[in-house]
Amino acid sequence: MFTRNIAIELGRRNKKLVCVGLHPGTVGTDLSRPFQRSVRTQSLLSADTSAKRLLDVIDSLSPEESGGFYAYDGSRIPW
Repeated sequence: MFTRNIAIELGRRNKKLVCVGLHPGTVGTDLSRPFQRSVRTQSLLSADTSAKRLLDVIDSLSPEESGGFYAYDGSRIPW
């Protein structure tokens, strides 16, 4: 709810603003280690790969998509 509300509030001040929630995917870090067994090896992302993909998603979004939730591959995730 925070992301949607802040997108609306900030969007009133700047019509070109894009504010979204981002899911980085499962990144191969110590934090995700307990979950890595249930993730296909090819789906486990390095931190660098995840960051690059998130930047690509950010670059592709328009103000009309502000307030949404997006995965590292650019797909929209329903709230």
